[in-house]
Amino acid sequence: MFRLPVLLFFSMFLVACGGDGSSTPSEVEPAAPEFGSPSDSAPGDTQPTLGPLVEGRFFATDTRDTDRDGIEGLDPIISDAPPTCARPGFNFDAGPDCTDVGTEAYYSLSGDTWIDAQVFVPPHREGEMLPVILHSHGWGGSKKSELDPIPDCEDIQSYDCPIGGGSGLLAMFGQLDALLSDLYRKGYVIVSFSQRGWGESEGDIMVMNSYHETRDAQAVIDWIARQGQQGQLPIAVDSSGNFTLGLMGGSYGGGFQLPLAAIDPRVDTIVPVGTWHSLEQAILPNGGVKGGWGNLLCLLSTGRSRHPFLENACFALTAPFIRQAAVLEPSGNLLEFVRQNGLSLLADLELAQAPFLEGMEPFTLRPIDALLIQGTRDVLFNMQASADNYRYLKMAGGDVRMMTNQSGHMNPLANQADGSTSCGAVDMFSSIRRWLDVKLRGANESVLDEVPKICLSLDDERGVIVDTIPGESVAADQLISVDQVWRPFEIRIGNLRGAQECQTVYEVPADTTQVLAGIPRLRDFSVQGGIIGGGGAAYLGLCLERGGQTFLIDDMLTTFAPQFQSFSELVGVGEVLKAGDRVGVMAFKAQEQMNFLTTATLGQVTELLVDTVVPGTGIDDTLLGDLLNPLQGILSAVNTNAYTVRGEVKLPVFPAGLVSYQIGSEPPFLEAEGAFNQFRLQ
Repeated sequence: MFRLPVLLFFSMFLVACGGDGSSTPSEVEPAAPEFGSPSDSAPGDTQPTLGPLVEGRFFATDTRDTDRDGIEGLDPIISDAPPTCARPGFNFDAGPDCTDVGTEAYYSLSGDTWIDAQVFVPPHREGEMLPVILHSHGWGGSKKSELDPIPDCEDIQSYDCPIGGGSGLLAMFGQLDALLSDLYRKGYVIVSFSQRGWGESEGDIMVMNSYHETRDAQAVIDWIARQGQQGQLPIAVDSSGNFTLGLMGGSYGGGFQLPLAAIDPRVDTIVPVGTWHSLEQAILPNGGVKGGWGNLLCLLSTGRSRHPFLENACFALTAPFIRQAAVLEPSGNLLEFVRQNGLSLLADLELAQAPFLEGMEPFTLRPIDALLIQGTRDVLFNMQASADNYRYLKMAGGDVRMMTNQSGHMNPLANQADGSTSCGAVDMFSSIRRWLDVKLRGANESVLDEVPKICLSLDDERGVIVDTIPGESVAADQLISVDQVWRPFEIRIGNLRGAQECQTVYEVPADTTQVLAGIPRLRDFSVQGGIIGGGGAAYLGLCLERGGQTFLIDDMLTTFAPQFQSFSELVGVGEVLKAGDRVGVMAFKAQEQMNFLTTATLGQVTELLVDTVVPGTGIDDTLLGDLLNPLQGILSAVNTNAYTVRGEVKLPVFPAGLVSYQIGSEPPFLEAEGAFNQFRLQ
């Protein structure tokens, strides 16, 4: 019933989600790159003789009925992945059977899908060969149609040039898209494309399916290679169609990078920001349902061409108080659908020694150079997703680095506000620039000395530098003195009660400052009970008692459906602990991220409307807030979900000797005690 008013400001949210950039008044035409700088070529390389300056140009690729590129003979981008597929048990005629996705016939016997893209060729010297950045957008958005205005910078090849500022709930993703302008100025060819079902790309939205959206992205790479071979793009393409290529994008635009890089060796490096490892764990964690975000994602795709199964799932999500995937879609097809969407599919194939496509060798992940960036307080794609991606990619042997920050997908209804995009002194955007220059432009490896292997954000100012993710293994934990004690807990939560009090399991000793950062582990864990008639779920997180106040650490909760009993970890966190702090376990019967109505669905979209109409007033001071708050209170009162959780938890607590501070907020010492301006905790 609330889809109709939400659609009135649907288009406004697209910009916040990393849309097509149409809010910028005009395209920018940056100055030509400064050639011959240290980052332009590897040491000792002989540069070819270069001709005169060639002006930059922008163009959109063709659609079925429009010649948009204006270049004679330039072909469109056409994917052989079918627009959609038919799933067993659903009465629709929509192409080949989805069960045949692993066969080549699935592609050769199906219709084509045209993909919408925008190409930005920077000013360059005739004969110069440039690297390519393939970019895509967030959910609800489309390709980048225009580049953002570029702030002035004295040395455009430096790593601290200012970028356009993001705003709103998803500011980090706006800033990430604005970084494309700076990369263009530095001499990267930018190709930004719309995922199927978005912008002017054809096909049904399949939520980044490895056999559909990933195949589409491969078609874009094929197209770029052809244009290079034909002299339409200033890139060096070898006989196998390989050229210098990096991937970039956030959220949904991060989701396309991981499976694409895993199956296509033409990808040289990736920079996925705020994305998932397993879509099942992101949206349907541990047999539960992240209903708030599910509702929002469905609302933002309303009016788009969605796979019929996704359409059914969105319809089911409109029912109040759905907490379990088994209740949302009893046939189990929903899990089958989402399990194909993420790097986790390929990890499962490798474990089963199964091929990605019929007739191939069993899948084995190739080494991939990846810079992973995630928000510790991101309540849609949490730190756990980044840790899972890191674990799997690291096993394959690539150069894999991970940093977290205080930004990402935020929910204002849960009183969340966007935080810093740095991890202590490690700046996210400087790190991306350094990474791409080394991996794609041949800059000296020493440039990456400023990018740590792992940096875990603790708050807006501090981050801890580690070699492994705390909580991952006993052997690694022993090296940094991570606490190894298992602490029991048992929490009973009644039908009509909110969060229980914080059940303390650990108290920080006097005269001590410690760090809680990494993955909390569980053992002998169980969930019993649930909503009357079944369908309940447990919502469990770590809490902190300090100075008479209780906090849910990093706003993180893990969902557990009662019938799912094989759990080994809670969502990762990062926090500074002071002497006297009490860390515990807290359970909820309902929560803003998980349940219908008391969700991001109303919170985020309403906040966007309010901030646009009455900037700075917030939800509570508006008529809309006056109407919604009592309704949410009533629904919360009847939102029964009684259960008991019990088990043991091991906390990733350790005495961090040195912590990195954001530049400008360092403690009053004369000099840094280690790399990344690390100082002792105060």
